[in-house]
Amino acid sequence: MMESEEIRTYVKGLGLPSGDGYELPTSGKTFPDGAHFRTEELPQTVEQYERMFSFADEHGYVVNKVTDIRGVMYDSDEEIVRKCELAREHGCELILGPGASESSFDISQQAEMGKLTAGKLRGMDQLFLAVRSMVRAAELGCRGFILYDEGLLALALKMRRDGKLAPETKFKVSSNLCISNPAALKFWADSLGPHDGINPIRDLTLPMISAMREVTGIPLDLHILWRGKIARIMEAPEIVRVGSPVYLKNAFGAQLPPEERCKYGMQVVRMINQYNPSAKQSKPGAEDLAIPAKPGAKW
Repeated sequence: MMESEEIRTYVKGLGLPSGDGYELPTSGKTFPDGAHFRTEELPQTVEQYERMFSFADEHGYVVNKVTDIRGVMYDSDEEIVRKCELAREHGCELILGPGASESSFDISQQAEMGKLTAGKLRGMDQLFLAVRSMVRAAELGCRGFILYDEGLLALALKMRRDGKLAPETKFKVSSNLCISNPAALKFWADSLGPHDGINPIRDLTLPMISAMREVTGIPLDLHILWRGKIARIMEAPEIVRVGSPVYLKNAFGAQLPPEERCKYGMQVVRMINQYNPSAKQSKPGAEDLAIPAKPGAKW
């Protein structure tokens, strides 16, 4: 039987850490523009976008990424175009959820009972419909998508490689896939492009984040706020130091007005500026951001 140290040596030989990173070393990795962190907000309706960006402009709060989990199937063409337009005007990355996105929407009894994992696509027909909605959003200008289903992710990667989606399209792997250790992170990171992103499970400790950062330089989306149940504002400076490059995700909850949610995001940035002043945030329009194109743009 393999002893503990033999197992640790074997695991390290595979390029994985032998344990969580309790020493919490400072990450030497950054975004391509040299920044350590970016902000991420989650408006869902055009009105929420408009109010969020208006408040951010008024208070000098830079929103680097919008992740919209409403679901493309619920948006009209005009709504998608307007969302893309607002993001483009602010040099902001826009990541849309294909199909029903996180909604447990299906014809099955599982969905009705809430037993169908959010974002999973049950059957080939649902997968086809989700791809069709993604193509529609891409033709209207979207260049970024959050993906919850492994089959859709595998297909989307092939579509990007085969020119069926724009080569600059960025994919974000959802926290619903529950990526929760460095081996799982490396498995997915090795399949993605260098500017794609991964949102690991929401409740990782600092040593766990540190161990994950050892295996890849791919950006991590980390929940700083989630539904009023996770609040890591005070930890944000250390999360950035240990986990860079990171998107700091403000998913406080749709029950709050956009202006109130932005106030929490602004407080996260203030904490970083105070306790980790060497950390840099990306400016609007950074080159590798998935900023929407104009409707009908060719690729």
